[in-house]
Amino acid sequence: MTHPAPPLAYAAGALAVLFWGATPAATALLARDMPSSLVGAARLLASAALLVPVVLVLRPRLPRDAGGWAALGISALVGFAASFVLQGLGIARTSTAHAALVLAAAPVITALLQFLLSWHRPRPVWWLGSALALSGVAVLILGRGLATAAGTASIAGDLIVFAGTVTVSIGYLAGARLSARIGLFAATAWSILAGALVMLPLLPALGSAVPALTPVGGAALGFLAAGCTVIGFAAWFWALDRGGVASIALLQFAQPVVSLLIAAAFLAEDVSPTLLLALGLILSGVSLCRRGR
Repeated sequence: MTHPAPPLAYAAGALAVLFWGATPAATALLARDMPSSLVGAARLLASAALLVPVVLVLRPRLPRDAGGWAALGISALVGFAASFVLQGLGIARTSTAHAALVLAAAPVITALLQFLLSWHRPRPVWWLGSALALSGVAVLILGRGLATAAGTASIAGDLIVFAGTVTVSIGYLAGARLSARIGLFAATAWSILAGALVMLPLLPALGSAVPALTPVGGAALGFLAAGCTVIGFAAWFWALDRGGVASIALLQFAQPVVSLLIAAAFLAEDVSPTLLLALGLILSGVSLCRRGR
């Protein structure tokens, strides 16, 4: 018999989804104050700086085999460093609403990559869900005629965010393999710290860009580092542990909705028929994919 998740687990999961739903908007605000090529590095290095004292106190485990180190390298370089950089570049070139919906397709891309690596054939309902979700992404990127936010969205920006979604999905798979060896917190903490090492050559450029941030840009960077990355992941992992994956994972369906509401309320972006159509297709597709795995 499956017991319902406790209310605190749902609250922690909802907090993580709220933070992650605000990530595109915070990234867009930060990109107004610094070159978009530095946004990902600024977020990752700031997150690592917050994690260093935590890691020194808790001393999470490190991998002990070649497979674990390989998974750590892929998670750090692809799942964090590359994805953060691509998201910063892409979100600065499109609307936050478009970026949020493209990122919402990550579960489908993750599952597809997992099937390709394992040679596992999913059920027909999974293929239907995958087709629906990816058609929603296609409508979003190519359906410019219906978009009322055409002045802020661009095909180039959407495609860069899509590339960032692919790297995120690769990072999820590597992170899952690493987590099986050393645990969720250790896998995330070491991946962030290792990914930040790659960004160290950009410190001189960030040393000039960060002091020039406006209060809004500084708040956005702090939110991305502390809220979206450190607190968001910690709350999500705690919720999964206490509430169970089957119950808590469903909260992620609210993430693109949160992003759209934030984009409309705080960035004055229009919620067009194209966005609503894409949202429906992507969420329906992801739901079918979860049932068909």
